[in-house]
This record gives sequence, C-alpha cells and structure tokens, in this order.
Amino acid sequence: MSVVIALLAPAAEAQPAPPRSEAQESDALTDRARQLFADGVNAANAGKWADAHAAFLAAWGLKPHYQIASNLGVACLRVGKPRDAAEYLTRYLREAPATKVQERQRAEASLQEARAQVAAVAVEVAPGGAEVTVDGAILGRAPLADPVFLDPGRHEVGAKLDGYVSQTRPVDATAGGTETVAIKLQRPPAPDARRAGIETSVLPAPGVSRDGGGGRTAVLVGGGIVTGVGTLAGVVFTLIANGKASDAALQRSVITAMDRELVPINCATPDGSDQTQQCSNLRSLVDDKYLFSNLALWSFIGAGASVVGTLGYTWLAGAPSEPEQRVHLFPLVMPGGGGLVAGGMF
Repeated sequence: MSVVIALLAPAAEAQPAPPRSEAQESDALTDRARQLFADGVNAANAGKWADAHAAFLAAWGLKPHYQIASNLGVACLRVGKPRDAAEYLTRYLREAPATKVQERQRAEASLQEARAQVAAVAVEVAPGGAEVTVDGAILGRAPLADPVFLDPGRHEVGAKLDGYVSQTRPVDATAGGTETVAIKLQRPPAPDARRAGIETSVLPAPGVSRDGGGGRTAVLVGGGIVTGVGTLAGVVFTLIANGKASDAALQRSVITAMDRELVPINCATPDGSDQTQQCSNLRSLVDDKYLFSNLALWSFIGAGASVVGTLGYTWLAGAPSEPEQRVHLFPLVMPGGGGLVAGGMF
C-alpha cells in the first residue's frame, strides 16, 4: 500500500501549489478524466483495486497521459494483469520526465515485478509502416516504440502492408524471457512472370529455354516413344536372327549327314548339284542371321541414344520444382538376345 500512495497523488488532500510543469500536466487532463483519476486514487488508497483499475482505465480512454499510465500499470498488476501492467509502466518510463526520480524508481520496481510473469518480444519489421499483429490483433505500425509483452505460451507475431506478402512468425513466450522477431516483407512476383511461368530467381543454362513443364513433358513423351519403338524393333530383330541361326544350324546338320552318307560336299565350290543347293540355303540363312542381328543391334543403339538424348535435355532444362514420378527405359543387349530394363522414381 505504501508504494501506491507514494506513486499516486490523491486529489482530496491539500497540496502546495505545484510548479508550472505539474500545472501543465493537470491542464492536459479533461475534467472528466481528472475526476476518474481522482476516483481511482481514492479506490487504490482504500485497497479496492478492481474499482481503481476500472477508474484509471476509463480515465486513460479519455486522456492517455503518462501520469495515468503509471497508476493504471500498478492497478493492473494488483488485479492479476501483468501483461497490461508491463505495457502501461513501460510507456510511463518512456514518456515521464527524467526529473521524476522517485516516481520512476517506483515504476521500475513495479515493472520488474510484472516482467517476471510475462515475456518481452522486440519486433523488427521492414519496411516501416507495416501493421504489426499478435495472434491476429493489430498492435500498431512498425517501428514499435516499446517491446510487445506476451503471456507465457505460443503466439503468432505477424506483419502486413499493402503491396507486400503478409508474414507470421511463431513465438514460444516464457515468463521473464526476452525474444526478438525479425520480419522482412517481400513484394509478390510480377503478374507477367507468374503467367509465363518464369523463374526469376534462377537463371537457366545458356542456350536452354525454360518453358515450364510443357516442353519437358513433350520431350519426355517423344523420347519414351522413340525408345520404346527402338527397343521393340531390337527385340523383334533379335528373335528373327535367333530363328535364322536355328535354321542355319539345322541346315548344317543336314549337310553334315549328306556328307557322311553320299558323296563329299564342299560348300566352298558349289557346282549346282542337289547337294550344293543345300550349301546355298545354308549361306542364305547365315546371311539373314547376320542381317537381322545387325538390325537388332542398331535398333538397341538407337533406343539407347534416345534415352541419353531425352535425359540430357531434361537435365539441361532443369529439374521440376516438385518431385515427379519418372520411368526410364534402358535397352539390354546380350549375345543371345535383348530386352528392356525399366527404372526410375515411383
């Protein structure tokens, strides 16, 4: 109680004529605010802090003067509102003249008591003039003159300004803690850049046009078709070549049997006989086998080149911004045949 009496000046008691600065402070209050202020002082001296808080708050609404702020801050502290108390006492210390030494000392002691129960957050926002919000409520425009006091718990500190993208930052407030929240607002991308799908923050590789996802998709589809056709042709030609090789082996066994039972056959020097006709058939089958083997090989090579070209273009054009499902086809060439290997991201 002694702290409050020392901090407040009851209007009912006779006081010596104040110096001019005190008279100017009294003149700054309206008659109604002065009466409410006096009612709050009387209620505080009587220990009726709820009534004192209501009276000081009404007087502050009429005239937000630092003399009322100090009393209102103490009243808030007594009725269990430490966050409000910290705000009013901080404002008093910022605006009260330095000559009020004792009053400022008492206000600082009360502020320390309030600060032990709340967190102080220094909010730094650029550009200036942006509205600062806490949990969606507007506190004022940046830069704020005082820290933001928050009850313990999680809060959202935000900033918004016309022509900029609004931002929020989470804050975990702890009693007696001090935090700093820095927010730098950014302008939205230009409308033309959004429509064209241009990535303004990343430069494309020289000579490569970044056309969004449409060009890459067309190349991937076309490359997949070419790869598939080439691989399929390679498989078909491999099967035909294997068939010709099988027929040639059968023809060779027939010639071998005739060579053992009839007259010797020399396929290197055919003379047009029935036996040497078999040699001609064998040479034809062998030639066909090599022909289709070569066609299969070149088909697989073409499919492989298509895969390499498609993947190369995709890499140069730049990976998409979001993960995509991709399937890559690779030809497989073996001495006895061929096939297709699929792989990628699913």
